[in-house]
Amino acid sequence: MVETHNSMISPQQCRAARILIQVDRPLLAAASGVSAQAILSFERSGRSLPDAEMLALRQALEGLGAEFIREDAMGGAGVRLRFDADQSRKISDWEAEGGRVGDDDVP
Repeated sequence: MVETHNSMISPQQCRAARILIQVDRPLLAAASGVSAQAILSFERSGRSLPDAEMLALRQALEGLGAEFIREDAMGGAGVRLRFDADQSRKISDWEAEGGRVGDDDVP
């Protein structure tokens, strides 16, 4: 079952989610509003984040394609891709079109 109510994720889930969705800390920082240094500290040492930052981090990861799974009788807490392989490939193709973000004149 996918967890939707609790904003808490573990440092391991955060790092695993970034790896699965292929997002580095600076991009996650930009997407979440949480500093890259705070993300690094959270992932490496488990330094707690304020609830608002934890929620912003989780929402950014989910918006980028991660899905968090709570611990249950079937197994431990985890993370998986929200999109199937075909959807992920299409998204990757879309993201590669048009150059780097901010290089166009679209408002």
